[in-house]
Amino acid sequence: MFFIISFIIELLIWLIFADKTRWRELLPVGFFAGFLGSMTDTIVCYYRLWDYHDPSIPNVILELGDDLTIYIVITYLFIQWLPKKRKFWNMLLYWFIWTGLAITIEWIHIATGHMHHHKWTYIYSYGADWLLFWIFYKYHQIFKLEKLSRPE
Repeated sequence: MFFIISFIIELLIWLIFADKTRWRELLPVGFFAGFLGSMTDTIVCYYRLWDYHDPSIPNVILELGDDLTIYIVITYLFIQWLPKKRKFWNMLLYWFIWTGLAITIEWIHIATGHMHHHKWTYIYSYGADWLLFWIFYKYHQIFKLEKLSRPE
């Protein structure tokens, strides 16, 4: 039940805060994040670094729910709210805030007993979050997705 409630909350956050006029720009990055999450979940099925636990829901639903909600919502909002002035210190603070949010969500899952680390730690997660947010930012830049919502 925990995950169903969290999926609903994540979708509500997206409905309330997402700039839906920029969906053509932002959704590809979100789907890319969901794809990477799905790949990670597949790898973790064979090499247990962490796992999710909710006896009331099959694992495939848990993983699919994460891939279609939290990864997409967080990435969508991360790109949507990028600072206008992308100077080094602005971006460093921005990354710090978003990686802190990601670690807090993971901590909540672990503290409630719905996720367990095996050969993984918060330090690995924090480093991975910094790397992933950089990848999503670069993906957005490289494919010039911003131009999709701002005609020249």
